[in-house]
Amino acid sequence: MTRLSTMCGALALAVAGLAAAPAALAETSYSFTSETGDYIGQGQTRSYTAADSTIAISGNAEQLELSVRRGSDNWRIELGAPRGQRLQPGRYYFAERSPFRTGRSPGIDVGGNGRGCNRIWGSVYVQQIEFGADGAVTALEATGLQRCERDNAPLLTAKLRYNVQPMALALDSDAGDYVGQGVRKDYAGDTSTFALSGNDSYLIYNASGQRDSWMAILRPPTGQTLRPGTFPITRFGDANSFGFDFGGNGRGCNRVAGSVTVNAVDVDPATRMVTGLSADFVQNCEAGSTALRGSIRYKR
Repeated sequence: MTRLSTMCGALALAVAGLAAAPAALAETSYSFTSETGDYIGQGQTRSYTAADSTIAISGNAEQLELSVRRGSDNWRIELGAPRGQRLQPGRYYFAERSPFRTGRSPGIDVGGNGRGCNRIWGSVYVQQIEFGADGAVTALEATGLQRCERDNAPLLTAKLRYNVQPMALALDSDAGDYVGQGVRKDYAGDTSTFALSGNDSYLIYNASGQRDSWMAILRPPTGQTLRPGTFPITRFGDANSFGFDFGGNGRGCNRVAGSVTVNAVDVDPATRMVTGLSADFVQNCEAGSTALRGSIRYKR
């Protein structure tokens, strides 16, 4: 079987007449999952959003705090960079209780509702972080992992979102799929980088991280514009099908079948550049029976 080996070359996407859409609302939320026996979370799972809670952030690149209030619930989450450093997208291991961290350890301290830890073992994953001109945190997406009082204590996993839009790729490949090779992975800003390029006649999405490089190309049916909806796919598209091609790591398809669902797309009306994309797909390489399923989220 002939395989396309130049996937990462000059792959282009023609997207005719891409219509502008309202920009996605930034997400502000807090959630945690607590294993049985965890002192802070008490083995519960909770979720809070800006619609039902008061969520505020303070601090800067060296040390920040997220506070969450709803009814009788009152949570406080502190994250700290290793001393002398600034928080940026990436993974920070061997975290200690934030106000009392030693040496070059990063900091974490999740507590609330009258409960706190004296000693902490944990990790901090920063997916997105932005700052204003004064250095204050203006946007944050992070995950904190915390064990209270001992290194083998039950785990608390906390997810922090403040004024951010999704930036991620998720893949789930059947074992026999040529492109995905059975991969099941999630890529986010703590491990990966993402790029979206193109205007109303052309669009390419790239994701790189965890030893992988992926590319997606999209083309609406001939004479149509890229718009929300679910469409059957072929590699180059035609009047009745959506052109779609996902590949990477040196692997690509000569023929594809399946479907793509465009959930949302944003276009800058002044430049016609695509600025946001949310899409889910199922791709059958060489129109076979095995599939690669994926979800693309780029500021949408």
